[in-house]
Amino acid sequence: MISPIKFPRTTAMILAGGRVGELSVLTLERPKSALPFAGHFRIIDFPLSNLCCAGINNVGILSQYRPAPLIDHIGVGESWDFIGLDRGAKILPPYHAADGSDWYRGNADAIYQNLRYLKAQETAIALILSGDHVYTMDYRHLIRTHLEKRADLTIAFKKVQAKDRRFGYGQLGRNGRLLAYDEKPAEPRSDLASLTIYVFRMEALAEVLTGMGEFDSIEFGRDVIPAMLTRYRVFGYIFEGYWAYTRTVDAYYEAHCDLLRGKIGLENWMIRTNNNDNSLVRQTPPIFRAWTEAEGSLISEGCIIEGKVVDSVLGPGTRIGRGAVVESSILFNDVIVHPGARVREAIIDKRVIIGRNASVGMRPGAPGTQVTPQVSQKGITVVGKSARIADGIDVPRSGIVQPGALVEDRQEHHRSHPSGTAH
Repeated sequence: MISPIKFPRTTAMILAGGRVGELSVLTLERPKSALPFAGHFRIIDFPLSNLCCAGINNVGILSQYRPAPLIDHIGVGESWDFIGLDRGAKILPPYHAADGSDWYRGNADAIYQNLRYLKAQETAIALILSGDHVYTMDYRHLIRTHLEKRADLTIAFKKVQAKDRRFGYGQLGRNGRLLAYDEKPAEPRSDLASLTIYVFRMEALAEVLTGMGEFDSIEFGRDVIPAMLTRYRVFGYIFEGYWAYTRTVDAYYEAHCDLLRGKIGLENWMIRTNNNDNSLVRQTPPIFRAWTEAEGSLISEGCIIEGKVVDSVLGPGTRIGRGAVVESSILFNDVIVHPGARVREAIIDKRVIIGRNASVGMRPGAPGTQVTPQVSQKGITVVGKSARIADGIDVPRSGIVQPGALVEDRQEHHRSHPSGTAH
């Protein structure tokens, strides 16, 4: 831990409103930051808990795509002790004003549209975070580095082995000064990937964004960082802990695999409340029967397991019938797997019902029936919220079932659709 220090007034802004097509039916009805993680948590809980542990309790959450799940989950911020004098967590959607209204036109534009909010909080340091990353970070280390360098902007980077084109990459000098930055380059010149974690001196942030206010769209990686390199003091901070970007089905699935492997220590990742209870966990006791088999899995509260569960994550209220087998899968809350059913390498959204002797992800699809490109290179099967798989139906590997769909025709899930989903 770092020694106590009183930082200038800091306001955190979490970019939490987007939806990405790579997550398929999982984000049709929720923003990506509201995706469940580890059973009863949501991905946005990671930055919120990091802020709580760092004592940063003035938080704005920028959301525009289907914000209801975030509003319901976050409430007034009580679970992270954000309630009290001069603290709080506020959802900040795009506004409608006398001079017009706009959707957020990029992640930096979302901050630009809320400059008044930041100034009203008397912000000296603006901490900008992404809401869809899985990691534990003490932001006080980052802010202290920012202050010691007398920086206008400090960017958190992580060394990566596989250079993913979806990231921005920075090159740092010996003193940590950012020498060059490339946003989503075809051939990255560095192994330092940006984590979309920024610490700004408030005056510099307002000055840069105001100068770009007339742009059609404003992005931090594409517009703000390059513009600041020549005229401002921009530094990098290298983060060495675990970090996962859950932008794709495969990345989301792999982060859960890391959770089961022990790479993500939830016991060290504290979600605090005023009474030291975790109010995000449904108050339902776990129920296990004598014939239960559960190996290498995370089982949430309220689950009834009469079958076999291996290397899987089960959300609250999930029921596994006698003789059913769930392997290497992620089941959200209140899923019902009826007796004799089998599920393998699948992500099953909440309130899905899988019928007797049905199977999900057990076998490859019939030749010529797969749509391309597949949503998962790993062959993960995805079943949308409240879908129902009838008795005896086989949903193949890499299959996609729409939310609310009833799959009762043995050929129904093989039909190709322009969206890459099945009804």
